Amino acid sequence: MLAYLINPKDQKISAAKYSGDYQDIYTFLNDARAFDVVRLYENQDVAFVDDEGLYVEDQYFWIHKNYPTPLAGNALILGTDEEGESVAPQTKITDLNDDIKFIGTRYELALLHKFLKDDVEDYRPFFFASEKGAA
Repeated sequence: MLAYLINPKDQKISAAKYSGDYQDIYTFLNDARAFDVVRLYENQDVAFVDDEGLYVEDQYFWIHKNYPTPLAGNALILGTDEEGESVAPQTKITDLNDDIKFIGTRYELALLHKFLKDDVEDYRPFFFASEKGAA
């Protein structure tokens, strides 16, 4: 089935073929040991991300306009049906390209923090014109 692969290191979003076997998600996430799911759209399109992505050396980050904090590493975008099973995403790849900003390495993210005075709970105002996103 159709899926989208977000690769923040190469700063690319590309179409991918997902077999439907959840174990294949680990491969898309650079052989992650565990993954988590982040809902990005009200149409139930989600991102599968490495649950331990923050601990990966030489990690790259990205942010989605409907999620308040940066996400680490590759992500696989899929849709979900009424039973929670994976299906092809409803969101078009062109919309996904508009909704994602690539941040760079953890050092580039740390540089942003260096200039902030308070802890940040919502990073979207630094990357998108709309503070609350489009959810």
